[in-house]
Amino acid sequence: MAHDLGTTGDKATLFSQTGSLVASSFAGYETFYPGPGMVEQDPEAWWTAFCKTTSEIVQMAEIDRKEISALSISGQMMAVVPVDRSGELLRRSIIWADSRSTEQVEELLAKVPASDLYKITGSRLSPTYQGLKIAWLKKYEPDLYERTFKFLQAKDYINLRLTGRFATDFSDAVMTALFDISSLTWSEELISALGIEGSKLPDVYASITDLGEIRKEVATDIGLPNSCRVILGAGDGCSAAVGAGAVEVGDTYLYLGSSAWISTITEEPLLDKEMRVFSGAHAVRGLYFPSGTMQAAGTSYSWIKDTMYCDGSMKESDRDIYSYLDTQLCQSHRHSESILYLPYLLGERSPMWNSNARGTFIGLSASHKKVDIVRAVIEGVSMNLKWILESLEESLPIGKIRVIGGVIKSRIWKRIISNILGKTITIPENVDEATSIGAAMIAGVGAGLFNFSAVRNFVVDVEEIEPIGEQQEDYLRLYELFKESYLALEKTFEGLNGVRRG
Repeated sequence: MAHDLGTTGDKATLFSQTGSLVASSFAGYETFYPGPGMVEQDPEAWWTAFCKTTSEIVQMAEIDRKEISALSISGQMMAVVPVDRSGELLRRSIIWADSRSTEQVEELLAKVPASDLYKITGSRLSPTYQGLKIAWLKKYEPDLYERTFKFLQAKDYINLRLTGRFATDFSDAVMTALFDISSLTWSEELISALGIEGSKLPDVYASITDLGEIRKEVATDIGLPNSCRVILGAGDGCSAAVGAGAVEVGDTYLYLGSSAWISTITEEPLLDKEMRVFSGAHAVRGLYFPSGTMQAAGTSYSWIKDTMYCDGSMKESDRDIYSYLDTQLCQSHRHSESILYLPYLLGERSPMWNSNARGTFIGLSASHKKVDIVRAVIEGVSMNLKWILESLEESLPIGKIRVIGGVIKSRIWKRIISNILGKTITIPENVDEATSIGAAMIAGVGAGLFNFSAVRNFVVDVEEIEPIGEQQEDYLRLYELFKESYLALEKTFEGLNGVRRG
């Protein structure tokens, strides 16, 4: 059994040991916005959703519950969940999207240079990381900080409810700004610089660590056998890597969802001299996954869909808007006057790390139609992904790329991405299930049912697309203009941010 404890809800899935999807269930929960930059969720709601989906999936599968031998969770990362010594929750969780701790970022950078932080953690510093949120709580909620026994991550809280164990894994620990990615230990230097107590952090283990059986009273409540093993699990980014079949050095995948990232597997963290990419700790002990992440990939596509097509003018027969757009794009030709789209609706992370950057169209003319603008959005997202790919390829050779995520179901995205990246891409059968597959595999490996080579049973490619030389050359010329356009607009973006503040 796998649980994908995400931002919108918990998705439970059940897989056979040979990789077949047996059943799935989903339950959502609420997100709270108590102030500017503040984003919270109630871990009790996570637990309620977990119990609901677990019970439903056992009933849906119509199997003897004793056949469920292990479970593991893929969790949203960078949350902070304070609990006391008895495991009682002390407040709502401050989740990954929360950016209230910008003050703590500045204070840490005043003590530890950004380049040193990058060498220790493998990442640029961000207010979204758990360690900065803990420091914020110490300053602004000191009573709660003092009462806290451990600060946990999302999946760790559910594991605590299941087993009574206070623990986290390497993948989640790396994304705290408190962890040394090379030694895989808590960094005393960073913990001291932030002025927090290392004793309030949980012990760290490999993702495949067996936490033990489910507590009897809990197993009865959720309908699982007490004998079911709880495997520690991983953050969603790490689980996605496993679920994309990236479990050996050189394996590379692209996740294309609301956000997007390209990740490849290495034996050492990748420390880029320009700090354009970050490295995560893999579920396979001794491996890492250097990644470059962009903010608004599928988000750009849904934004242009909502802006241009959801105005009441759609025919009833065209209500499946994404299929409609795909058909329109496949049936139309590229306009003779190209449009450049800079996909920075939410600022940007890799490769430029500029929160002031904003979405931009360049080259619009009176002859352009809506479909031309939609095509430009797809091309712009793909070009930023190529920029990320180039950042990785300066240090590592990259061959074929497996693409996962719901957006890749689009026929036109597949072709455009292959041409712009200049890479052969492969598409697996279950593009929507990568994080769940990853969590299921971690459960199976942790329970001793198989090893990570079993990924070939869980991840089966059904399509391969090669770039077309002539189209690739056309895009290369546009790509150089894409990069030039961003660089030319950097000062403009900064100025616009000043106007917004004014």
